[in-house]
Amino acid sequence: MNQLKALRKERNISQADIANELGIKPAAVSKYETGRVPLSEDSIVRLCQMLDVSADTLLGLSGPDTSAPAENSAITSKVMGQIYPASVTMEDYLCTLLNTIARQKKQMDQTIRNLHTCGIPTATIARVTATSEEEILSLL
Repeated sequence: MNQLKALRKERNISQADIANELGIKPAAVSKYETGRVPLSEDSIVRLCQMLDVSADTLLGLSGPDTSAPAENSAITSKVMGQIYPASVTMEDYLCTLLNTIARQKKQMDQTIRNLHTCGIPTATIARVTATSEEEILSLL
């Protein structure tokens, strides 16, 4: 499990402060703290800088660390293959990732339909969205 909650409390930082820094809602910080939602690589880097700890410390892979500079800490953890909380299984992480991709695909499909409805030529939509004209026609 990541150490976000413990580190946050040690430094008297609120969930709202973390949310503000990351540009997310405070409820998302709670999900990060419990491991229900994996930390993105960008969030790891920003949290390490904010909390002045290494990524390994944030992710609970090592104890308090004062030797590693925060800006390089995500690289250390990425090399070790840890870009998500230790409490999240690889299967859960991949399911979350696939669900995100599926949502983005649905959004792209709707965008393509909207562009077509606005009278944008199929060839232009295909070029801009990197989607084949056949796939665009199948969506309509």
